Amino acid sequence: MTYVGQGVPSLTNTKLVAGRGRFVDDIQLPGMTHAAVLRSPFAHARIRSIDVSAAQALPGVLYVLTGREVAGAMNPIPETYDTAAVGAKGVRWYALCVDRARYVGEAVAAVVAEDRFAAYAALDLIDVDYEELPVVADSERAMEDGAPLVEPDWGDNIMASRDIVLGDPDAAFADADGTVSGVVRSARITGTAIEPRGCVAVYDAYEDTLTFWDSTQNPHPLRNYLAETLGMPDTSIRVVQPHVGGGFGLKIPTFQEEPLVAYLARKLRRPVKWIEERSENFWTGGHARDTRFHYDAAYLADGTVTGIRLKVIADVGAPTALCGWGMSFVTWYCLPCVYKIPNSETRLRSVVTNKCPWNAYRGYGKDAASFLMDRIMDHIARETGIDRAEVRFRNFIPPDEFPYPQVSGAMLDSGDYAKALQTVLEMIDYEGFSALQEQARAEGRRIGLGIGQELIPEGCSMPGSLLLNGCDGTEVRVSPTGEVTVLTGVTSPGSGNETGIAQIVADALGCTLDRIRVVQGDTEACPWGFGNYSARSVIIGGSAAHLAATEGKEKMLKVAANMLEASPTDLEASGGRIVVRGTPDRSVTHDEVAHEVYRNPHGPNMEGIEPALEAQRHFKIDNVYHQPEKQGRFSAYPSWPNGVAACIVEVDEETGYVEVLRYCMVHDAGRIVNPLLAEANLQGGIAQGLGAALYEQIAYDDDAQPLTATFMDYTIPTAMEVPEIELGHQETLTPFTPLGTKGVGESGVGAPLGALCSAIENALPELDLRLTELPLTPSRVWAAIQRAREGVPVG
Repeated sequence: MTYVGQGVPSLTNTKLVAGRGRFVDDIQLPGMTHAAVLRSPFAHARIRSIDVSAAQALPGVLYVLTGREVAGAMNPIPETYDTAAVGAKGVRWYALCVDRARYVGEAVAAVVAEDRFAAYAALDLIDVDYEELPVVADSERAMEDGAPLVEPDWGDNIMASRDIVLGDPDAAFADADGTVSGVVRSARITGTAIEPRGCVAVYDAYEDTLTFWDSTQNPHPLRNYLAETLGMPDTSIRVVQPHVGGGFGLKIPTFQEEPLVAYLARKLRRPVKWIEERSENFWTGGHARDTRFHYDAAYLADGTVTGIRLKVIADVGAPTALCGWGMSFVTWYCLPCVYKIPNSETRLRSVVTNKCPWNAYRGYGKDAASFLMDRIMDHIARETGIDRAEVRFRNFIPPDEFPYPQVSGAMLDSGDYAKALQTVLEMIDYEGFSALQEQARAEGRRIGLGIGQELIPEGCSMPGSLLLNGCDGTEVRVSPTGEVTVLTGVTSPGSGNETGIAQIVADALGCTLDRIRVVQGDTEACPWGFGNYSARSVIIGGSAAHLAATEGKEKMLKVAANMLEASPTDLEASGGRIVVRGTPDRSVTHDEVAHEVYRNPHGPNMEGIEPALEAQRHFKIDNVYHQPEKQGRFSAYPSWPNGVAACIVEVDEETGYVEVLRYCMVHDAGRIVNPLLAEANLQGGIAQGLGAALYEQIAYDDDAQPLTATFMDYTIPTAMEVPEIELGHQETLTPFTPLGTKGVGESGVGAPLGALCSAIENALPELDLRLTELPLTPSRVWAAIQRAREGVPVG
């Protein structure tokens, strides 16, 4: 292959660096109006009445919308998951609250005005009579008898639960040489895309069509969700994704504002724009990862883990139609990650509270599962005195046992975890670190080395979902002049997948990369597809592109064979030429074949060949199990990339401040289509993982009032805090995609969580220092050091 495997710069670089990208807020239409949303100031309140008269009378205000009108004129927002099909509880969630608000920031009313200033001024004039209701702000308290109910009709606050036992955990614990137990917690966090959410809608009353621009990841599913909510045919709606300034899963639909803006544009017969404020993004844009883990593990004297009991308690916030709550399911489903543990008992409780709902966020719960297993492995290493790396080596799933069935039903496709760990240990000089640590100690410095593992399944496919499925479409067109247009159902939130898809097509078709143009994000132009999530763009969209381009090449080879008086099986296409294998002077160009196809469809070289060079193919990935009664398991993820990190940190024991000195990672995503862009994605994922480990937390008080509304309250790492990242690639191909690709879009997020905990503990080896809660802020690290010095047990 000529292009696959090469570090080709992103096709969009020049435009974006020059400031010529077109984002939602750049869209200006004649007669544009602006929407603003009034949000509940209470975590739980009944809406007795809403008086909009003063707001409606403000000059420049065109309309004020409340939940009562929405309930009468619109359908509920469709669920991303069919909650009933997966044994979870659902809700009817409207574009505005109808009679009750369940978290601070839930949309209560909307204003449309001639400009943003008038719209926001009108919000202050809307008089809402609220009756405050009891709130629940903690997931474990929410499960207690008598706790306030987020959804009174449910009877409890548990949205979903799972319990699975494999083998004989009781016997494993009874026969163990030792056991460990503990509680760890990952913090509530969110993504902070440089571009918040936003959308623009315009309605053509004469055609009865709606055009909707949205900073979204999933145009086709959003089109259908809007159609269902508005009661319109989906063919009457066009969704366009402009450039997106970061998605990270948090721009997966459907939020309240999207059908709200569409409805208002249709009602007013004017274009309507809504752009999210940063405070709105923190309050309502979707949260993630707020999970407590209770664990018990049984082990033998050599460090082999023989049994585990795990309980996952996830605070998923208020229930909505968003897909975020499914992260809790994925956390449970991934356990015990990369390890072969024959006896296990795993329990999940997805608990609702009066907080902002979860939405998808990079890592999608897989990161939390990896964090838990890292803490368990380090705990066993501490108790046995066996090296941390050795404990992992003893418990890895062997590479010759793939595909490997895990306890949850997951079928892991491929991997060589021991090889990846060995490589990263060599990169960090694991054997030589003790001397380095002793030297630093002599200088009065405390440094430590930690290891973090991650398992990041990709390509999620859920039954009954119009958003989450393991297939996608691509059309490849070769024009009469030989130019190639690729229309694909996957989209890019700025990750560069369009470049990888172009590389795949260039190799499959045999043309040069500069002849290819990739079109994404327009439901009128592109074939049906599910967009961007779960690192699926190259593994599924790229596979569809490979199939379509291969089909196009086969037709071109038939025509070229006639032109060269040869057999198609004797020809090969590369670099824009089709040559007779072994006879390079007998050839035709890519352009000459295109010329022949379009200009001489009735000529001798086209006999029995369908005219035109256009091929559309849809790829459906294997290793998905949606029929448990027939297949014996349920599994939603076909592809299982993995990685391992080793890092060195310096800890100021007097303040608890942590500085990351080195960070090495080896990642296995199967075949790497574009190493440059894969590493760029990994750099971003690792930075987000470092932020989640060290700084980031969405905080609430006991009344479920958010304490985080700006970047003054929510710290994210900058270039000053992120060290130079050293990366290595391992390519263990999957058998389930044509090129063996496995996905890299979410990788790098999970390994920092456990690696940093491990490194900080290792920096003070004389203490029984145990870090059990993220983020690892200076105050939390300092407090843990004081407890360890005082011999206070970890509880």
